[in-house]
Amino acid sequence: MMPDLTPEQSFPAALARLRAALGDVANGDVAAIKALYSHSDEATSFYGWGGYEKGWDAVSNRWDWAQQQFRGGTVRHDNVTTVVGAELALVTDIEMFEVVMAENAEPSRWTNRVTHVFRFEQGGWRLLHRHANRLEGRYEPAPRLNAR
Repeated sequence: MMPDLTPEQSFPAALARLRAALGDVANGDVAAIKALYSHSDEATSFYGWGGYEKGWDAVSNRWDWAQQQFRGGTVRHDNVTTVVGAELALVTDIEMFEVVMAENAEPSRWTNRVTHVFRFEQGGWRLLHRHANRLEGRYEPAPRLNAR
């Protein structure tokens, strides 16, 4: 019999579920991401197409919309950092999507910088927040930042 895992010990499995769920999203299947997401009023999503969603109902509706957008895709993740505590975890990744966004269309490719915040709820990790936007080219800091 395996001993119960601490939240910190159980986090890698939650992160693996997230990455698998995003692979499903790239193929028009949002069931796994919706199952992983917190169904609380604090759940949020911020996306590169503008706006934001707050609360499970709004977040769920956004995933339903996403389900209609993507087909036949893949997603890869390069981790930037992961910080795991007893109740919250933060993951930043570079995320590379390749998906078909319309019937008979060529695949679209883009790279996002993403932040995922997880919360340990009722004995398991749930995705509380996702912020994703396009990774732009690198820029030097604004001149005013050097004038200290």
